[in-house]
Amino acid sequence: MAAESTAPPPPSLPPPATAAALRHPRLSGFEQLDARVKELTSSQAELLERIQKLKQEVQNWRSNVETQVRTCQNELQGLKKGLDSEVEQLKLEMKEIRSAIQKEKGNLPTQITTLEMSNNDTEQALQTQDKALKVDTDASMEEQTATQA
Repeated sequence: MAAESTAPPPPSLPPPATAAALRHPRLSGFEQLDARVKELTSSQAELLERIQKLKQEVQNWRSNVETQVRTCQNELQGLKKGLDSEVEQLKLEMKEIRSAIQKEKGNLPTQITTLEMSNNDTEQALQTQDKALKVDTDASMEEQTATQA
């Protein structure tokens, strides 16, 4: 019976040190994957944060540009209204000038006729005055001749 007791015990679970050594490479791989996932997740969060900041900057920029565009449009509309009113004023002035010119053109023949008549009257008056002077001069000469004789 002594021979039976010296026999090795039947194989059972491996010793604890050996089991931990077998499981450790697997855990090490999972830990590496877990670390990599955490790193990617934090990178993703940083990228999302940067994207949100960029979106906000673009929205602010766009808002500023739209405000500037509205301001410029308002200024241009004001200038356009001013120019339109000036153009209308100039058109009215041109119409007045044209009508005044047309009126003067219409009056021109009358004025020419009046001037001609006035010239004729002046010439007749001058001729009458010349005749009267001649008569006066002739009468005066006759008096002088009569006085001398």
